[in-house]
Amino acid sequence: MADLVGKSLGKYQILESLGKGGMAQVYKAFHPSLDRFVAIKVLHANLASGADFQERFRREARAVAALRHQNIVQVFDFDEEDGVFFMVMEYVESVSLKERL
Repeated sequence: MADLVGKSLGKYQILESLGKGGMAQVYKAFHPSLDRFVAIKVLHANLASGADFQERFRREARAVAALRHQNIVQVFDFDEEDGVFFMVMEYVESVSLKERL
């Protein structure tokens, strides 16, 4: 996956990479019209070409968006732009779990 730092994804300005996993890369981004920071989870390009992974990612977004708990970040948006599938979530400023442990 190409690095998205410094680019825009939809209405979001990508600021920095926060981490990556087996299925997606997570970025810190800014939503200018709402004047807030968000976290954007972007499905890896090699997985985005498969309809099964796209649907799995959509299901994850729907499932997390339906949850309401103080220890679970909120999902604000789910979209696709030019074959890039992404989920926009609440950004929480904190130390990483690795740092905390």
